Amino acid sequence: MTLAVRVVGVGDAFTAQYHHACLLFERDGERLLIDAPPALARALKDLGTRGGELVSLDSIDRVLITHVHGDHVGGLEQLLFWRRFVTQRKCSVYAIPEVLNDLWDGRLRGGMEQLMDRDHHIRKLSLTDYADLHPLEGETARIGPFELSWRNTIHHVPTSALRVRADNATIGYSADTAFDPTLIDWLNQSDLFFHETNLGVHTPIESLLTLAPTTRERMRLIHYTDWHDPETGDIASAREGERYER
Repeated sequence: MTLAVRVVGVGDAFTAQYHHACLLFERDGERLLIDAPPALARALKDLGTRGGELVSLDSIDRVLITHVHGDHVGGLEQLLFWRRFVTQRKCSVYAIPEVLNDLWDGRLRGGMEQLMDRDHHIRKLSLTDYADLHPLEGETARIGPFELSWRNTIHHVPTSALRVRADNATIGYSADTAFDPTLIDWLNQSDLFFHETNLGVHTPIESLLTLAPTTRERMRLIHYTDWHDPETGDIASAREGERYER
């Protein structure tokens, strides 16, 4: 009955050292993948080699996309193609409507709309041919054994931060965002939460260091640059392969 999250990747869009930021929630043998970064199959394989149960594209039945930037959605094509041609089972894709509506035309259509059969005839497809789509309406939803709540972040494109709950345990994730004290207050209602830190309109580490010690203690940094030193600092950094339970 434990709510657990495994850290698939911690890197930002430009990383040459890590996998891109990605989390895998687990409970009662069921899984929910948060985002589908590039080289997803390799990231999942590496996760298994770092301890815990092995994970593959076959075992990802549910994926939630926080926003359509490539470092968060670049592996969705790989996942959906694998599930269609190899597993032959659709997976379920969740996102807020603004994200879900842009996935096909904004990201996937160019490489996935046309498929050739064995007689070389072209068939036109849509996203629903590859996946069962679930828009996250309102503010809460239940996905299998997970209870989710979400809210928008301050980012270039529509993006959803998350809180995932099971029984009395809650784990949060900021996704990509500028520094937003109201969002941190919302995430701080979790037992543990992952918060991004990065360049530009993302959240600078200096801003996070101004937070109360009790808030920083339950925070784990993610989506950081290659030159961020995860071994030092007053806020603990998430590391690939780590598993947190609550």
